[in-house]
Amino acid sequence: MQVLIVEDAARLADTLRRGLSEDGFTAEVAGTGRASLQRCGETPFDAIILDLGLPDVDGIEVLATLRGRGWSGPVLVLTARDAVQSRVEALDRGADDYLVKPFAYDELVARLRALVRRARASRWAPLSCGDLVLSPDRPEVTVAGQPVALSPRERSLLEVLVRQQNDVVRREVILREAFGYDFDPGTNVIDVHVSHLRRKLAGSATRIDTVRGVGFSLRAAEAGGE
Repeated sequence: MQVLIVEDAARLADTLRRGLSEDGFTAEVAGTGRASLQRCGETPFDAIILDLGLPDVDGIEVLATLRGRGWSGPVLVLTARDAVQSRVEALDRGADDYLVKPFAYDELVARLRALVRRARASRWAPLSCGDLVLSPDRPEVTVAGQPVALSPRERSLLEVLVRQQNDVVRREVILREAFGYDFDPGTNVIDVHVSHLRRKLAGSATRIDTVRGVGFSLRAAEAGGE
């Protein structure tokens, strides 16, 4: 597994690089935001460990640029910024997980491996519900064979619903599995993304039902008896 460590603190970056190498990763270091963007254009990394306080470009902007370019690999934010708003902003801009310094190295490795496993799991087989199919290695979904573009967050949300189709998926599960929140951010982020998905999937016989006060359920028309 190839990992890019984006960290300007040389001692910490080298410690992480050596530790990850000993644990079976191929780890490289980029000390600036611009260098990290260049490296990501050259090497197919499996994951990125990203500091936010970089000397040239803020890590949030690096994250937004990567996602804007279509880079869909997992990003673990590793930063001293521990405010809830900083976590929400990073996760909303495309981070998959968030770890605050100082941190336990074993926890970082466990989280990193979980992120990579989750990212690779979708490649094993297509996910489908009715006429809706999530392509294994592509960000879009197909509806009756026609591609529909999704944002990374929309795809993550839809994948959670597809994997648990016909069941009610609780809001706290969606926050954790699709958005990476282990806390309630106090926003309507789920409802906004569900609304976006419903609009994009308007031509599908598959629907997203709201279970008031509980969560959401994805069902094909035939599953609902229609």
